[in-house]
Amino acid sequence: MVQRRAEGDVEFNVRNNSIGFLFLSLLGSISTSTLVTGVYQHIFTILTGNPQFPTLTTGLSQNGSQDYKYARTLVTALEIRTPVNDLVNATASLLAADETTNSDFTPSFDLDVDNYFRHYDLTIKVAANVAGLAAASAFMVKEFSLSIVNNGRVNQNISQLTPGDVLAVMHEITGSMKLDYDGEAQHDWYEDGAYKAMSISMVRADVDIDAAGTTANPTITIVLPKVSLESLTPDRPIDDIVMEEIEFTAHFDEDEAQAIEVTVINNTANYN
Repeated sequence: MVQRRAEGDVEFNVRNNSIGFLFLSLLGSISTSTLVTGVYQHIFTILTGNPQFPTLTTGLSQNGSQDYKYARTLVTALEIRTPVNDLVNATASLLAADETTNSDFTPSFDLDVDNYFRHYDLTIKVAANVAGLAAASAFMVKEFSLSIVNNGRVNQNISQLTPGDVLAVMHEITGSMKLDYDGEAQHDWYEDGAYKAMSISMVRADVDIDAAGTTANPTITIVLPKVSLESLTPDRPIDDIVMEEIEFTAHFDEDEAQAIEVTVINNTANYN
């Protein structure tokens, strides 16, 4: 053995409290404010100028068997998917410096306050710029996926069996969606090579997380200020509706000074 580390994927339903830990490790920077007592807004953006992103300690609990702990776990990728017949779900890729045995523990999940999202809780909008997203009409989308990758890697040194650190390198943000053909708007966007802003918003309008009575809903909003279409593929079956699938890439936007901003509203006071 010359090197030792741990890595793997975790698949889960997207929930509004626990997802914050993953966004923080994936993007690196957070700003938290209090909306009302007990309700918090967290804004996640890409940390610049420092490849040492916040890491997590993760655990694997196996009932009746050995449990394990993984120190310095970096979230290197997150793919969010919204099928039309299921909950919003995701896969996170994890990279950890080492695996150690851990005494038995029972994971605790307070699912009563960690709310999942259904496909009809999600709204996708596109506009000429970020300022125009609020008034834009929602896309009628059949399938949607968004992939955020920070190309994390281990920082392995001579004299070390396990990595001394795990580092985030460069972010790549891509996605795809499938929708019914409804005119030439997407074709023109693709043909013109234009950049547009996109928002992906998940809101549980049926859940109030403010105990004081002021309405506050579990929310995750992802804003991509500068998006280009990389491909457009029409599907023209003989016996069904014409559809089109588009693939997109998000870029750094100089006006907004960022490539992505994720806003989460929940009951978690901080992600320290």
